[in-house]
Amino acid sequence: MDKDYKKKRLRGYAKTTILSFQHMFAMLGATVLVPMLAGLSISITLITAGIGTIIFYFVTKRKVPVFLGSSFAYLPALMTIMAGSGVVGSLAWQQNMGKLVIAIFFTGVAYLLFALVIRLIGVEKVRKMFPPRVVGPVIIVLGMLLVPSIFWNNIIAPYALYGGVAWKEWTTALITLISIIAISAFAKPKSFFKAAPILLGFLIGYIYAAIIGLVDFSVLQGTDIVIFQSIGSLLGFYKYLKFDWNAILMMVPIAFVTLMEHIGDISANSTVCGQDFFVDPGIDRTLAGDGLAIMAASALGGPPQTTYGENTAILVITENYEPKNVFYAAVLAVIFGVISVFGNVISTIPSAVIGGASIILFGMISASGLRMVIEHKADIGKTKDLIVVSVSLAVGLGLGALNTAADIIGAIGVDTFNPNTLRIMVGNVQLSPLAVATLVAIILNIIIPNPKTVEKEEQAETS
Repeated sequence: MDKDYKKKRLRGYAKTTILSFQHMFAMLGATVLVPMLAGLSISITLITAGIGTIIFYFVTKRKVPVFLGSSFAYLPALMTIMAGSGVVGSLAWQQNMGKLVIAIFFTGVAYLLFALVIRLIGVEKVRKMFPPRVVGPVIIVLGMLLVPSIFWNNIIAPYALYGGVAWKEWTTALITLISIIAISAFAKPKSFFKAAPILLGFLIGYIYAAIIGLVDFSVLQGTDIVIFQSIGSLLGFYKYLKFDWNAILMMVPIAFVTLMEHIGDISANSTVCGQDFFVDPGIDRTLAGDGLAIMAASALGGPPQTTYGENTAILVITENYEPKNVFYAAVLAVIFGVISVFGNVISTIPSAVIGGASIILFGMISASGLRMVIEHKADIGKTKDLIVVSVSLAVGLGLGALNTAADIIGAIGVDTFNPNTLRIMVGNVQLSPLAVATLVAIILNIIIPNPKTVEKEEQAETS
């Protein structure tokens, strides 16, 4: 075999490995946070995120570079259903999981029904609801909504609430951020560094955090090596499977919310990759892939999943849109979930490192939305475009700010104030600001007439 060919192939393998690890690290912080807050198994969550992404990859004909991770939209319902469960694997935990997994399964079924409806009515009718004046601001909101929570949860809360040191958290986040910016801006095109800014930024931030004592290695002591050592207790909920309509009615309606998020993420991916995923492979296939992934997660006791904007940012930074890299990242997630000690090593990454990286990741998402508005020439000088863009941005970012305030108040524990009064709640279901902003943009786009239509009506009246 030709030596040059061998070298090129090895470089290709190395590049694919680096890109895959970056995709896995990008989704890691948010994906493991949901089970930590809801009292689910982190290892099972990593496994189901990987399996769900693999299912999505094949259902979408291996064309859409999307990673599926834990959905925060379901978190209030998950926490309510799992309240009082105690330690993961305990009897009370298994009993609550028995009713939760049935509710999660029906949530996946709801996605399949959405996919069927879209397939029947046709993608063009769906596309008319999502022109650039709608999708652009929704993508901007998608990125900007995540930034305040990143500052609070990953940088400020560790020292404000949990005894950390402010300068350690901030310097770790800044060094991680600056490392990623420097590598992205100054690395030579097609070099190793150009392909791995996020991974290298994580590594530099982690090394710095370890030097200043921000890395906690105590979590590695006495842990299982592989998940099979405790698989009996983790899957013990099968003895307690139960149709609990309260749990089902808490979970399934949230699918209407995450449907909007799904469409927003697929629109963002289409814009970034320069391909129309609404048509090929089709939004019905992406929804079906998401639904089947959620159903698979329910079988193992993982949380509901959704498309991840974090991984869209990796596509923007690396300018590599190859779906197989996300597929390999999914395989890595399964491996890290099965081999528990690897997952525990990853859990030692300080939240400040994740926060520093996330600042640029989420900013990139919003920038791609702005690019969509500009490139598709949404004319914000016209009344319709101006109203749709401005109102959806104001609603999404305004509600997002209130949500962050509610998170802070809830974390501090102010007894005289209920933080849920700052959220959009329908019963026990919390509507995400992104879903509300998307819905507002769609409604305004439908009810406000196009400028040409108004001109024709005025001409008809004068004649």
